[in-house]
Amino acid sequence: MFGSGKKEQSSGDGSVNFQAEKITVQTGLSIAHVKEIALEVFENNFHKLSGVAKDTAEERARELTDNFLKEFSKRNPNGLEVAQDPGFQYDLYIAQKEFVRYGDQDLGEILVDILVDRTKHKEKDLRQLVLSEALVTAPKLTSGQIEILACHFNITLTKRNNFQSIKDFSKYISEVILPLSESVATAGVNYKHLEFVGCAAIRTGSWDLLEILRGAYPAIFCKGFSHEEFAKLREMDPNVTKVLIRCPHNPSLYQAGGMDDKINKQMCVSNGVSKEAETALLALNKNSMMSNVEAAEFIESVAPGFSKFVKGAKGSQFVNMELTSVGIAIAHAYSRKRLDFDADLSIWI
Repeated sequence: MFGSGKKEQSSGDGSVNFQAEKITVQTGLSIAHVKEIALEVFENNFHKLSGVAKDTAEERARELTDNFLKEFSKRNPNGLEVAQDPGFQYDLYIAQKEFVRYGDQDLGEILVDILVDRTKHKEKDLRQLVLSEALVTAPKLTSGQIEILACHFNITLTKRNNFQSIKDFSKYISEVILPLSESVATAGVNYKHLEFVGCAAIRTGSWDLLEILRGAYPAIFCKGFSHEEFAKLREMDPNVTKVLIRCPHNPSLYQAGGMDDKINKQMCVSNGVSKEAETALLALNKNSMMSNVEAAEFIESVAPGFSKFVKGAKGSQFVNMELTSVGIAIAHAYSRKRLDFDADLSIWI
């Protein structure tokens, strides 16, 4: 419908050693070689445990390594040479160590996603620094705190471009936002911790959740304009009818067919609509927007539980929070693994 530890060195054939954590660099790499290096990095650096703990540690290290290589081969198959980089080997060990420590599957998926993004940055740049820090920081968060980051990220920093109907929007709120929002109305200590570990900053000012949604998806919140107004537009320029649709909220009314003004302008240009008619159409659309109260009632009707989320958000520091680059990286990784989200991190960092 809508457009849109201990420092050691050892040598082996074809290897170069660095005095740091015990790091081995090999050349002529394949996925099998990378796996061998990854496991060797863990074996040489992790403090030895005993009995069941040792077996569990080795099993978890292999699990994370296998999952990493699986994603690596899909998303960055030409980046095998990164395994030669001491900085990457250090970050790989951090991910292995933290997964071995906690064994949390959700954390493991986030670490793998961040680690794969990290393989794309051999040279020291902002994204490399952020991703390396995210590997250290993510294990310091509870699952609820990560959900707070992801909820904030998806509402304030992303825009879904594939909505074709109110049903699509309803599904997004019900299946993406509301499940994440359960952790939003939590004790302030969670927000203080997010700030403490460098994932967020708590500001004195606040942002309005409904204003953000109305701004991102105005077509969803358009109440439509009358047939009389439609006739005036048509008289101004018959081509304008090519960019109009029946209002989903009231089929007897009309609205522009694009999700927002940018798309509507593009549609007007491609359909030869005069500038005068375009301006009039955009003004009609703007004047037909729901108020925040109407928008809240509408969303609650298509996604029950939304009003509870709004109340919880307003009663917490969620609406005072601003994500840092590290918070964005962690939220982005969670969203990609859990929310069928596939935008590249470079959009934000």
